[in-house]
Amino acid sequence: MTTLKKNFAHLGAITNSEGLLKTIKSFLEANEVERSTRIWGIIILFEEKELKSWTDLPKTLIFHEVLEVFEIISILGHICPKMIVEAISKDHVNELSGKSQKGRNTQFELFIASKYIQAGYNVQFGEPDLFFYHLGNRYNIACKRPQSKNKILSNIKKASKQISLHDGFGIVALDLTPTSIRNFDWRSPDSSNVFESGQDLIWNNFLNSNRRKINELVGKYVSIVHVYGGLNHKIKNNYAYSLFDYALEIKSNRTENDYFHEIINKVQSVRPCRTS
Repeated sequence: MTTLKKNFAHLGAITNSEGLLKTIKSFLEANEVERSTRIWGIIILFEEKELKSWTDLPKTLIFHEVLEVFEIISILGHICPKMIVEAISKDHVNELSGKSQKGRNTQFELFIASKYIQAGYNVQFGEPDLFFYHLGNRYNIACKRPQSKNKILSNIKKASKQISLHDGFGIVALDLTPTSIRNFDWRSPDSSNVFESGQDLIWNNFLNSNRRKINELVGKYVSIVHVYGGLNHKIKNNYAYSLFDYALEIKSNRTENDYFHEIINKVQSVRPCRTS
């Protein structure tokens, strides 16, 4: 059985914002998405980035959100447009408002689905959140977006319980972006330290330090805790978004025929979509 390696940082620089926004706006207009919705509010903030002083912490998530929505629309826009519209329309523009995150939770599920689809797997939406079949095995994915560091373990526990209700192998997918953005010193990140800072936040502070607890919480049904976290920073005159991507093995639940080495490596090899 081959050991998985934790992957680090897929960098997406926003060098063609016009092409990116054109794709998103075309989708929104084709599906008659109202201007009062979250996604249009985010687009307005994104377009104003050069005009305002970006000293407001919640706005640092705008780049992450625009690129995530672009990825989802590019891969799934023709497959499940209604689900996408519902997800990107709900919730407050301010990610850290403390209000309901139902829309963003679904958005993360769509994002994870897009990654697995690009990796070649026929992902379906359904309990626990997503699932697919590969070489006769069923793989169940439960997606969570803890809003603070002290909620990470409880979210892993909830996800594991969802997975335990279904036959097959289990993957917990976590989005730690809201958590990491609260802890990251984003005011002066540069290309030389953002990767180390992200690695320290997501791996050392959140996962590796809780490895024993995580192993206890997942029970017998989860083999992988796959963690994503985005940070925004600036490289010269371009705004950039780094996606930190880690696959934490639950070695006691791995088997010779779970094919996770193949599956996770393919998913981690998926690179951000490019704007035309």
